[in-house]
Parts: sequence; structure tokens; C-alpha cells
Amino acid sequence: MNNELYDSAVAGDSTADTTSKLYDVDYSTTSNITEDVDFLTILTGILPNGNNIYNRNSNEAKEKSQATSDEKAEEAQDQNQTETHKKHHLLWRRKQSNETTEKATSTTPQFTPLPCAPKNEDTSGIFDNRDGKIFDSATRLRLHTIIGACLMNGIADSRVSALMHLLQWQENTRLLAIAGTYETLDINEDSPTRKTTTHAPQNNTDTLRRTIWTQLGACGAYDAIVDRVQKDAITSRTKTWKIAAKPQAKENDEFPAPSHIIILALKENPSQDALNKLCEVFTKSGKPICISEIAVGAQEICEEITATLAALAVAPSVTHLPQIIRCDDVLPERALIGDETAVETLYTKVYQSLAPYNPDDPTLQTVDAFLRFGGALDQTSHNLNVHPNTIRYRLRKVAQTTGWDATDPREAYVLQTAITIGRIRDSAR
Repeated sequence: MNNELYDSAVAGDSTADTTSKLYDVDYSTTSNITEDVDFLTILTGILPNGNNIYNRNSNEAKEKSQATSDEKAEEAQDQNQTETHKKHHLLWRRKQSNETTEKATSTTPQFTPLPCAPKNEDTSGIFDNRDGKIFDSATRLRLHTIIGACLMNGIADSRVSALMHLLQWQENTRLLAIAGTYETLDINEDSPTRKTTTHAPQNNTDTLRRTIWTQLGACGAYDAIVDRVQKDAITSRTKTWKIAAKPQAKENDEFPAPSHIIILALKENPSQDALNKLCEVFTKSGKPICISEIAVGAQEICEEITATLAALAVAPSVTHLPQIIRCDDVLPERALIGDETAVETLYTKVYQSLAPYNPDDPTLQTVDAFLRFGGALDQTSHNLNVHPNTIRYRLRKVAQTTGWDATDPREAYVLQTAITIGRIRDSAR
């Protein structure tokens, strides 16, 4: 029987008869038969339950590989989802950062930070124990614009002083005004006539601020208002000038005016070289530049701004002056167009310094006679019945005390105008 089973197993007979025969074997007869059957069963790959052992092993391997591939797929999917979430998060953060940057860029003016004012030592101030950096640059720029507009329009009351106090400016701070035209001078080299033209660069006010604020230390200043001159301010200031100079002036007739004005808050008196260096930003325009006198407080600087604008209005009439001038360089011309500040300066600073403090003081009489005779010493000395050296001594003394030299033709014109204005005022009293 064993031989038959062996033959059928070797022959690969897996039919139902063979299987039935195989399962009909009595495994309990002898132990040898059982061992042989088990050995043959292993060789043929046939199990008692009818399954193929190789098929089971292959199925288990397939199941394991399938499970492993499923696990790897799940891990890859999880990793892809994690990477996607990270990318989305990074994109969101980048978008938020860009929005914040754009918002900050749109709300912050593009100019260099303003210099800080020194600490106010007055313990009763409203900004005690502050370091000067109480406002951001945008707020300080708004205050600068408001103060500049008020001063250019002749407003110099306590409200302007309060705004200066908000900027941490010193009490009774010293101020100085500079006015000029900020343009670029172009020369057409290809043209046969080499025509010269000027143009204003884009955003030139902000560019001018950047240039000025970097030079404040050299000028002894701790803050500066840089703003464009308003047309309304020029119109209100020049209204009386037109009446004095042109009784039949038309509406479109205008005096020359600067494009920008600079108001320096000084901590010490600047040198003339430093001011000339600062004025170089206006020299390319080829138009006059005017520097005012140092003023204290809002009221005085308002008057100096008026004097500066008037000086630039009449500067073209004096051709021999340099490009950078002072307000006092054109006092007679300012008085001719009706500038009240020039008339007041000629009367108080020039005429009253010549007026005699007692009847025996010959200063005014000597200067008047010298000017009346065209600067001739002999005729002046003969008229006053004194020696010519006495006339020279008196004129030298006048130049030392008043700062005006009667022997200089230009300064003699200033003295003559001041004497005329003084006598008109004295006769009206």
C-alpha cells in the first residue's frame, strides 16, 4: 500500500481518489508508517487539510509584502501631508509678513529719522524725564509741517509755541531761516546755443530733508523744518508789496519766490562757512539764496521769514550781489516795495543809531552832509567848518558803532534811505 501511495505521489496524482486513499490510511497501525506518510506528505507538499505548503508560504510572503507596502504608502502619505501642511504654513507666514511689511511701508514716510531735541531741564514741563524720542518720524513730520505753514502765513501766537514745545524744543529757542529754490540746472551740450534749463526732481522735498538733516550737526542745530513754500503764504505776503511797487498790478503778476524754506533750531551760533555749505543744495538752481538773522521765539522768526521772502523778491534788482545774501543786504529795495520789516529795521537799527542823544552830537549831521555832497571830504568839512581829518574820524566812528560805512557807495545808499525814513517818521510825530 505504501508503494502505491508513493507511486501515486511521485507521479503527481492529486485526484480525488488519490486524496481519498491518502486520507484512508490508518496512521495508528505502526509508527513507521506514520513517519513515512509524514515524510512523503512533506515531499509532495500535500497537507492533511488539502492545502499546498508552498502556496501558503507564498501567500504569507505576499501578505507581508502587501502589508509592508501599505505601511510604506501610509507613511509616505502622512509625510506628504505633513510637508503640505508645512508649505501651507510657511506660505501663510510669508503672506502675513509681506502684508505687515507693505502696511508698514505704506504708513511710514520714506525719509531719514528726525534728529532728537535735547532733554528739557525744566522739571515743570509736560514731557519730564523723556529722552526726546516721544514721537515717531511721521508724527514729528506732521508737527513740522504745521509749524512751517503757520509761520509762513504769519501765525506766531501761543499755539505755535505750544507745537514747538511738543517737539521738545528749548524754551526761547534760537531759530534761523534759509530760503532758496531747489532745482537741478541742466545744460544742453548738443544745442548750438547751449541752452540752460532747470527742473525740479521728483519728491524733491523729501530728498532735500535727507540732505539737510545730515548736516545739522555742522550748523550747530538739533532740529530743522524743511518744507515747500506755500503759494497762499506768498500771495498774502506780497499783496501789499504789489500795491507799493505796481499800483496797476494784475492778478497774475508775482514777485520771484523760493521753492523751499528751512527753519533751523539752533543750540549754538553757526559759522558762515557752515551755512554756506548748507546752502549748496540751492546753488544748482542759479537763483538767489537768502539767510535770515538769528531770531528768538515764534514771533521773531515769523518776521525773519517775511524779511527773507522780501529779500528774494527784490534780489534780482541788485545785480552785483553774490548768490547767497542776507536780508540786510537789500534793505533799501525791500523798503521800496513796502516791506514793513525793512522799514522798521532801517529806522530802529540804522537811523536811531545815528540820531543824536544830545543837541551837541554831530554824528547825524556829519553823515548827512557827507552823503549830500557825494562823499566829498573838502566840501563836507567846509560846510561843517571842521578839518577833513575830523570828518574822517567821525565817519570811521559811525562805521564802528553802526556797521555801515558811509564811504562805501552801497552802504551809503542804505544810510541815505534810513535817514530819509527816519526824518519822515519824526516829522509825522
